[in-house]
Amino acid sequence: MEIAQRYKERWGIELFFKWIKQHLKIKSFLGRSENAVRIQILTALITYLLVALLHHSRQATNSLWDFLCLISATLFQRPDAEAAAVRRRREWQTHAKNQGCLF
Repeated sequence: MEIAQRYKERWGIELFFKWIKQHLKIKSFLGRSENAVRIQILTALITYLLVALLHHSRQATNSLWDFLCLISATLFQRPDAEAAAVRRRREWQTHAKNQGCLF
């Protein structure tokens, strides 16, 4: 009975790591200690859950993988700030033309 219980526990661990490999895309672990592996797995799980929550809250029709690709492609872009910078630049150029040349 004890051997069967140990095999069942081991099989649960195997299924867990299979799910992690399929969904979290952890290719290699950065550390070898138990704490390092736990931190990396928990970070990947938290990231997965946050992306899934955002995907669900936006009621996106594309797949979760496509949504994640979109997030990673536009992660460091700030469209509002960029549009404001372009607007300020145009206003400055307009003011510069209206003021004329001082010398």
